[in-house]
Amino acid sequence: MKTYTNLLKWMAVAAAALMLCACQDFLTRDAENQTTEEAWWYNKSILNTVVNQCYAPMPGGTLTGSSSVTYARDASQTGNEYYYNCKVENEGLSDNGVTVANYISNSAITYGTAQSTHTHPTTIWTMRYATIRRCSRYLENWHKAIIYPDTTPWEGIQTVDRWEAEIRALRAYYHLELFMNFGPIPIVDHVITVGEKDLKRNTKEEVVKFIADEFELASKNLPVNAQTSEERWRWTKGACYAYLSYLYLFVGDWTNAKYWAEQVIGLNKYDIYVSPTNPAESYSEQFLQAAYTNNTKESILTRDRGMHQACMRLAPPSIRNGTSGVSPSAALIDAYELKDGRTLDELTDTERQHYHLYPTPADRDPRLGMTIVFPGESHAGYTWNPWVAGNTDYIGSRNSTATGYWVKKWVNQADMSLASTTSSTLPFQLMRYSVVLLNYVEAAVELNQLSDPNIYLFLNKIRNRAGMPDVDESKYNTQASLRELVRRERRIELAFEGHRLIDIRRWRIAEEVMNGPLYGAKRPDAEELYYVEERRFNPDRDYVWPIPNTEVQNNSNMEQNPGY
Repeated sequence: MKTYTNLLKWMAVAAAALMLCACQDFLTRDAENQTTEEAWWYNKSILNTVVNQCYAPMPGGTLTGSSSVTYARDASQTGNEYYYNCKVENEGLSDNGVTVANYISNSAITYGTAQSTHTHPTTIWTMRYATIRRCSRYLENWHKAIIYPDTTPWEGIQTVDRWEAEIRALRAYYHLELFMNFGPIPIVDHVITVGEKDLKRNTKEEVVKFIADEFELASKNLPVNAQTSEERWRWTKGACYAYLSYLYLFVGDWTNAKYWAEQVIGLNKYDIYVSPTNPAESYSEQFLQAAYTNNTKESILTRDRGMHQACMRLAPPSIRNGTSGVSPSAALIDAYELKDGRTLDELTDTERQHYHLYPTPADRDPRLGMTIVFPGESHAGYTWNPWVAGNTDYIGSRNSTATGYWVKKWVNQADMSLASTTSSTLPFQLMRYSVVLLNYVEAAVELNQLSDPNIYLFLNKIRNRAGMPDVDESKYNTQASLRELVRRERRIELAFEGHRLIDIRRWRIAEEVMNGPLYGAKRPDAEELYYVEERRFNPDRDYVWPIPNTEVQNNSNMEQNPGY
C-alpha cells in the first residue's frame, strides 16, 4: 500500500494518480484482495473488522508496542505512530514532567522551537484524519450490508445500529483531539472527493457545534452499559456525555459543561472507586488490575490494554529494561498539599524551603506517594536509586529519569513479570468519573454558583478517597479561592493521565508555567534542586501546534497557525 504524508490531499487523491504509482484505488477499494466497494460492505464480519480498525488509533497510556497493521492502510504511517499516541509520556509536554523516552522526541515543543515539520504534530494530524476518513466511509456504506436482526438486542439496540453510533462517536472524538491541539480545523463529515481536496479550516463555533452534534446523535443509539465488563473500551451514553462536558469545558462554555456532567451523574451508573479490602489504598489500586477485578464503577471509557507495558515504560533500566518514559518535575511535587490541607504557600519561608528541598510523601497528600517514586525508595520489589554514578539508573542516563523521580501509577510488583510482554490486560482510563465530578465543580465555580452544595460534596468525595480532609470552607469560599483549589485538585488527582496540557492551555497559564527552568529532586551532595532544562513558551504561538508543513504546501486553502 502506498503511503501519503499530506492527509487531506491524500484523502482525495485521484484514482489515475494512484494507478500511476502502481497502487490500488483506495477511494474505491479497501481490501488487499481487490474486493470492490459494492462487495466489500455486504458482510457483517467486515463491518466488525472496520469498527475495530476505527477504534485502533484511540490513545493509549504508555507506549504499548501494538502493531499498526490494523490501521496502517489508512494512516499511511511507518509503524511508529503509536509513539506519539501515549497520554502518559505526553505529560512531559506540560509542567508536570519531562519526556525522556528514547522513542519520543518532544524537546523542540517544550523549548519553544518546534516548527511545522515536527514529527509529533504531523503524526497526530495524519493519524487522526486518516481514521476520520475510515469512519466516514463506514457511515456512508454500512447500510449496504445484509444483516439479520439480533433476536435479543442489548438494551434494545441492534448491533449494527450500535456500531454506527460508536463510529460516529469515534469520529467526533478524533475531531475533538485535533481541535484541542491545532485550534479550528477542517471538518470532515464525509469521504472527501477529488474536487474537495483543498479543504478550509472551519470556524471555532462550527467545529464545536459539529463535535457536540455528533456526540449527541451517537448517544441516542448507545447503551448505558457496555455489554460485558471487558468492553469498557466501547463508547456508551456516559462516554458521549462525559466528552460533551470535556468539549464545553475546553471552550469555556460553563453552562453546557456543567449540564453534560450532570447527565453523566444522572445515569446513576458511575462512582468513585473504593477498594473493598484496603480502602486506604483505593486511589492507588484504582489504576491497577485489582480495580477491574472488583468491577470498578469509575471507568467511563478505556483504551483496551492501554497500559499493558506500564512497568517497562515507566521503570528505570535496571528493572526489566525500563525506559522511564516521563520524569515528574519538582513543580508537580510542590503542588501537593500537606496532610492537613495546607499548601506550601501557606507555610513560613523556612518551612516552605524545607519541603521544597526535602519533600517526603509521609507528611503530604497521600496521592503524592501513590503517584511518584522518590529517589532511593523501595517499590515493587526494587530500589529506585538515581544517584549512583555509572549505574544504568543514574540520573540523566539513557532511559533513566531526568529528574530523580519516576511515575508510580500503574506500576506494581504483580505486573512486573508482564512488563515486556503483551500478556497484561491492564487498560488505560481515557475518561473516569473523577474527571466528570471535577468538570462539574469547575463549571459551577466559573458560573459563580458558590451556593451549589455539590461543589464541596464532589471535592470532598475525591479528596476523602485519597485520605485527605474535607475542604476548609472557611478558607475556600470565594470564586477565586475555589478556582485555585479545583485547578490544583485536577492537577493532583489526574497527574500523568493526559489532562494537564489541555488544562494549562484552556486556562491560558502555559506562558507562566512553561517558561523558565525545570527542576528535579535535590541531589544528596548538592544544596539546590537538580537542574534539568530551560523551557520557553510563546503565548502568541505555542497554545496550538503547527499545521503540518506538507498540508500547508499541498492545500492552497490551508492557513498555518500564527508564528509557524
